[in-house]
Amino acid sequence: MLSVTKMINILIAAITTLYISTGCEISIVDISPKYNAYMQNETVKGESTSCAVVLEAQQGSPYTISISSDGDWATFSNDKSEVSGVMADESTAVVIYFRKNDTGTPRSATVNVTFVEDKRFKLEFTQMTYDSSVAFQRAWPELPVCGVNDGYIYKAHYGTLGLNNSARNYTYCFSAEQHASLWVAYPLHTSHLTGSASRGDNFCYDPTVDEEVQANLEAGSYVGRYDRGHQLPAADRKCSQQMMDQTFYSTNMTPQYASFNQGKWGNLENKVRSEACSDTLYVVTGAHFAGDHDSSIVSYTTDRDGLRCPTPTSYYKALLRTTKGNTGKAIADIKDAGEVRAIAVWMRHINTSSSDAVVVDEYISIEELEHRTGFEFFPMLDDAIEAEVKASCDGTAWRLLQ
Repeated sequence: MLSVTKMINILIAAITTLYISTGCEISIVDISPKYNAYMQNETVKGESTSCAVVLEAQQGSPYTISISSDGDWATFSNDKSEVSGVMADESTAVVIYFRKNDTGTPRSATVNVTFVEDKRFKLEFTQMTYDSSVAFQRAWPELPVCGVNDGYIYKAHYGTLGLNNSARNYTYCFSAEQHASLWVAYPLHTSHLTGSASRGDNFCYDPTVDEEVQANLEAGSYVGRYDRGHQLPAADRKCSQQMMDQTFYSTNMTPQYASFNQGKWGNLENKVRSEACSDTLYVVTGAHFAGDHDSSIVSYTTDRDGLRCPTPTSYYKALLRTTKGNTGKAIADIKDAGEVRAIAVWMRHINTSSSDAVVVDEYISIEELEHRTGFEFFPMLDDAIEAEVKASCDGTAWRLLQ
């Protein structure tokens, strides 16, 4: 019995003979099956634990896939190194599984795909290494380095932004000792500032953190003249009710003196909003608990259950954005220090009834902020420009003093 390939060749030869003998133009349509295979990602992150090989062939076509890697670190389900199947559709994805790469060096695996004898594909993919000293890794420009051994709790919240139902809202570094976050990092785009979300003042526990280490702020503010001060302002999340409501979690609150919260700090928040742009402004808001308190601030207050909550001695904001604001460039892709600008604002936590203005002396560089806090900010900056960007403290490039 003739194979399908041979029958197709005989048919093409017959048609060619007919064309030569009669001079008739005949359109020849390629009816042979199409086969293709490729890696969905040829390079995967060090913290990734799976990737996929995509197969394209006629429905009903059989296939076999095998994988080989040094140390057998990559396999199919049930630790199999080879799987076979039949195409249920014209395109399918077969998942490859592996562990985080904490070896310190990238590693590669080879994937061999066979449909029929003469339709073979040899593919490769590489898993990069990841830093095992980092507890929370994401490719977000606003995210400071999160140390795995510092004892802090790192979490991120997600919500609806336009058609995206899982857009990042904010990330925080929570201290169980202070019952508050030491910093809250978030993107601020013009799209975050418009929408129909309403401020409901629904203060509540963060559902992702043990309630015992959080301040109970559902029944009211901290004892004394200390507001439930947002680190990510509610007004920065008018885009969706879900994102707005998440800003009222206890992990986003600190005990902030009322006149400071509603005056000087609130004024700074408004000015930061004016720096939002289409390229996105990246913000880290922090509460600093070290050092001496101003005489107008007590060293601690309590929640309504009597939980002792230390008060911050200072607050800060770290800001990063492109200089023009509408370049369409990702921060990690920028190689010219002049294309980005960064600055920090450091404010002493005091009763500011006399003045709400941001003053020049409150501007500091990101480099100085790292020195004061011990955190590393904006690590996504290209290494070639990072030092220059972080050392800059050009207040005239920002509208915070206006």
